[in-house]
Amino acid sequence: MPVNDFTFPNPSDLSAAHDPGPDTAPKITSSHDFSFLLDRFGIIMAGHTLVRSGNHFARLPSEFSQVLVSCGGLGYGLVDDVWVELPPGTAYVTPMGKPHAYLAPPGTCWEFSWVIYRDFGPTDIKLFLDHEVPYTAQVDPNLLSYPLQGLHNESIHRQDELMMQSWAQLAHAYIRRALAGDDLDPRLRRLWLRVQEDLSQRWDCRRMAQIANVSEEHLRRLCHSAYGQSPMNRLSTIRIRHVADLLAYSDLSLEQIAEAMGYSDASSLSRAFKHSHKLSPARYRRKIRAPA
Repeated sequence: MPVNDFTFPNPSDLSAAHDPGPDTAPKITSSHDFSFLLDRFGIIMAGHTLVRSGNHFARLPSEFSQVLVSCGGLGYGLVDDVWVELPPGTAYVTPMGKPHAYLAPPGTCWEFSWVIYRDFGPTDIKLFLDHEVPYTAQVDPNLLSYPLQGLHNESIHRQDELMMQSWAQLAHAYIRRALAGDDLDPRLRRLWLRVQEDLSQRWDCRRMAQIANVSEEHLRRLCHSAYGQSPMNRLSTIRIRHVADLLAYSDLSLEQIAEAMGYSDASSLSRAFKHSHKLSPARYRRKIRAPA
């Protein structure tokens, strides 16, 4: 398959290769420098790469999983021993333990973003990474470029871990949504809209199952499939996100926030928040409001 007199390597003759190409400009953030990437998101390394002239990677087999999203120019990836085009808006998904390769022919430009996950990634995306062969999917071409460049910029300037975690969380959430498709069960959509309308209520699994019109056990299965969490853990995640916003943008006391978010008291809120953010609410509020 020649491209401007370039002949693609024969898949059967491939050997492990790591050739970024001359004048390639990568922006890389690594868990070696920021351990929370691996500890919290299962991310070994992530980045955004602009290839200006040639690029060739081959891993036979790979020791990790990777999601690569083409966002400009044109690259090629190996899928089931066939070189396929990776135009903008194409995700190239490569499972752990499976051989894969991707390249940009010499003289071409290609821009792509990528995330490398440990093993098959966190529970909520394992289903999409545990495949027999690499595969492609159509996604938003800017799926990863914005959050990963934001992550990288923060990593080389202020290195605010809370901001970096937000960028990483956004990138991971976008990957999961893109690979899963917009297939959220309408019963879950209805349930969580209702819950977010009144987070102060003392929600339990029985009440949530009633709103979703399913049994408690079936609700647990639906939530684990959609979010990788139990219903109560999902509720806790939603509450903590709202707590963080109120700490950052309101002057409500911790007791007032606890009441509004359905916690029994300020102490229980503080324990839950510290478990999630590794900071007390008071310290988080001071840090997030600190002048630039």
